[in-house]
Amino acid sequence: MSKLAREEKTAFKMVLPYLLIIVLLFVYLIGSNIYSSFTTEEGAFTLQNYSSVFTDPVVGRSMINTVVWVIGSVLGQLLLGLLVALLLNESTKGQIIFRSIILILPWATLDIVAGVMWKWMYNDMYGVLNDVLVKMNIINDYIPWLATENMAMISVIIANIWKGFCLSGMFFLAGLQTIPPDLYEAAEIDGANSIRRFWRITIPQLKPVIMTTLMLTVIWTINYFPLIYIMTGGGPGYGTETVVTYIYKLGFRFLEFNKAAALSNILFVAIFAIAFVFLRSIAKEEAR
Repeated sequence: MSKLAREEKTAFKMVLPYLLIIVLLFVYLIGSNIYSSFTTEEGAFTLQNYSSVFTDPVVGRSMINTVVWVIGSVLGQLLLGLLVALLLNESTKGQIIFRSIILILPWATLDIVAGVMWKWMYNDMYGVLNDVLVKMNIINDYIPWLATENMAMISVIIANIWKGFCLSGMFFLAGLQTIPPDLYEAAEIDGANSIRRFWRITIPQLKPVIMTTLMLTVIWTINYFPLIYIMTGGGPGYGTETVVTYIYKLGFRFLEFNKAAALSNILFVAIFAIAFVFLRSIAKEEAR
């Protein structure tokens, strides 16, 4: 046995206990959640938890809100992340500082800090956003950003785009740096302008990165809880109530743990299906 093989075997033995603990913990938590979703508070078997989920009008509203929340946030994060990555990919002085400020600072900001910061920025009386827009003569009266359902959803999506575009930007920046410069030089010699080079070289070369980033961003956004809960708490009304925030309310505010477990299992299956579709698409692209 070679030295490398012995080192790998030793490393595997060292990691194995922690791996087993994680697997056992995962199995226990999933099993416990499934068991709770099929039982009453007295421990009797029932399907009432799932039937109550499908007949709950708030669940339907939260699912629609989740779709809007995910589509708006993901599109914004991908587009802004790609734009920032293209700008940061240019060789400039102090690029490490720029990358740290633009890509690391929003991502490193604590969720609760980001939520409170954006909530104060959106404040209809004292928020800096209204103050700047009024002074620039863009609006005449202060806007209650978080007081109406439509404006509240748009506002939390914008805040989430700021908080999450860094992940997309880092992935895209890493992908851009792997594209051979020879491809751009050859295209430029052939007379292709910058727009053509972008669509014919950059996008096709980034396609695997885009698919992977899209999958991770969608899953992350579906499960994302702190920012939207801190800013609106799911309100006004149920205007920004997502499935995740409603699961939290069912379990910890209304104390309907079994119903919350049923809804979380449904969400788990949906996310698993989304991940499966993405992984299958990525595998097909790699097989070509």
